[in-house]
Amino acid sequence: MLLFRSHLIQLIPSFLMATVIITFVLSMDTVYKLITMIIERGVDLATVMQLLTYQLPQFLNMTLPYASLMSIVVFMSRLSTDFELTAMHAAGMSSWTISSAVVSFGLLVTLFGLLNSLWLTPLGYRAFEEEKLRLLKSQKNTTIQPKVLNYDFSGKVLYVQEKDENEQLKGVFLSERDLDSDSMITVSESGSIEIREKEQDLLLNLVNGKIHLHQQKSSYRIIDFEKLFYVFKSSEMSHDEDGGHVWGRPTSEIWNSPKFSEKRELLMRLTTPVACFVICLAMFSLGVVEPRRGRTASYLRGLILITIYYILWMGANELMEDLSPSVL
Repeated sequence: MLLFRSHLIQLIPSFLMATVIITFVLSMDTVYKLITMIIERGVDLATVMQLLTYQLPQFLNMTLPYASLMSIVVFMSRLSTDFELTAMHAAGMSSWTISSAVVSFGLLVTLFGLLNSLWLTPLGYRAFEEEKLRLLKSQKNTTIQPKVLNYDFSGKVLYVQEKDENEQLKGVFLSERDLDSDSMITVSESGSIEIREKEQDLLLNLVNGKIHLHQQKSSYRIIDFEKLFYVFKSSEMSHDEDGGHVWGRPTSEIWNSPKFSEKRELLMRLTTPVACFVICLAMFSLGVVEPRRGRTASYLRGLILITIYYILWMGANELMEDLSPSVL
């Protein structure tokens, strides 16, 4: 029991250090965007730190497998090079006894990963979208700038040619952020943005415009309109696949959902934390090195393992995105 506790405690510092460093690296792009909000829009530091906190669970989903691998690699290579592993085997200790700390550590990380992916991540995503929408409302006057591509609306790109002192927009262009064969492009002579407090959304009123649709290779349609009302909601407020991502949906709502996108999201939430346990078990044997040859081989095996894991993860994710519900 004393040896088990000692080994378990040795795993924690390297795990925490790897978690902090890798999370910081992964969050650099988000930190840059948030700093831009401080400089260009005058957003206060407390709000920016709050937005960053809401996104931390999403970063942890990517960080935990890396951190688990690094902690086991450091632990096993140290046991090997210090001849502790040889001494424990010479004392008659079985591999199961030696690995009990690694197995327990892997289970603890997996449980934390499940808590993070099933509850904290969707909760943080919903809170992030709500705070972003609140920020848009509070800074509506400075957010929509003429002759600037605006990406603050979920999945959309908004461009305004002019904006007068009464907040009336002229020369409005609205498009999908990721264009595909079914995307819709809307242009109008004028418009305005209203805040609907009860519905907790932004309403874009467009006047005298056209909608451009390209539904098939030989089919191109232009629809004229006098008035068009477009509602911007945060992703968690939308309950269908076309309205936004399912990342913010609570796990309890998508657990028995028949929708393909929500089944895929649930599968990702369940399998990503389990990968931490599998990596810990694999690195218990792969992390053992010849003491006289140093620790390089252990780190190389860990790098190969994590590379294979993420290749499989990205391949499976792309495959699920390409599959249609009818195929399943």
